[in-house]
Amino acid sequence: MAALICGLCLSAQPQGWEWHEIERGAQWGSAMVQLFNSTQSISVVRYPASKLRTEVVSDPGKSEGGSTTTSGFGERYDAVVAMNGSYFNVKTLYPTTYIRDDRKLEGVTDASELFRVDGAFALKGRKGKVISAADTLAYEKSFRRCREVMASGPVLILDGGIVGGWASGESFYAKRHPRSIVGMTSDGYICFIVIDGRFPGRADGTTIPETAEVASLFGLVDAINLDGGGSSALWVKGVGVISHPYDNHQYDHAGERIVPNALIAR
Repeated sequence: MAALICGLCLSAQPQGWEWHEIERGAQWGSAMVQLFNSTQSISVVRYPASKLRTEVVSDPGKSEGGSTTTSGFGERYDAVVAMNGSYFNVKTLYPTTYIRDDRKLEGVTDASELFRVDGAFALKGRKGKVISAADTLAYEKSFRRCREVMASGPVLILDGGIVGGWASGESFYAKRHPRSIVGMTSDGYICFIVIDGRFPGRADGTTIPETAEVASLFGLVDAINLDGGGSSALWVKGVGVISHPYDNHQYDHAGERIVPNALIAR
């Protein structure tokens, strides 16, 4: 943990960065830092993958007991931590990316998502976790041994290197937005990271290249971008939402959006 903190301190010079113990080696922290000639509000949960079970949870649609907020998923599944999942249709609350929850197919990747969805966070058995670039048409083959899969993108870091090559002029890539990241370190930790955004001077948000740089600052050797914008939210058991979700347009912890899936650890 010390290396993680020192790496960020040297690069980002955070003001008032604080870390808090949760349980079973998990920790959460948040800070307002100066990065990329902008102000960034970043929240992080870091936990040993061997001590908490990471899961994709999915309840799509508007029926009672279905989609809920990120904190709602955390509470429903008695999780230690929870972060929003991948892209979805905000009107129907159904996923627009490939989602497999406990081997049940919950969503497929829509053609409209192909400009950014190029990989997945997948779970093999109880202990295997993998972030992989993958052809959308080959998910069944690529992840056939995985019990749970959350397709998303773009993939930010693979095997310790920033993927790069993001020349797209799309607003999604080139403008600053709230972002959510899941990634893994070389020493067996999983990180959930939320970068707040759309609050000028408090939380400017990041472009995709900047998002990859943040993932690298936290020592991630594999990382993938999840849904962002108003969906970005990070929750901790016994604490509540630690990020500043944008959906209520207030810089507080109350602006969560209803989402159809999430990542949890318990």
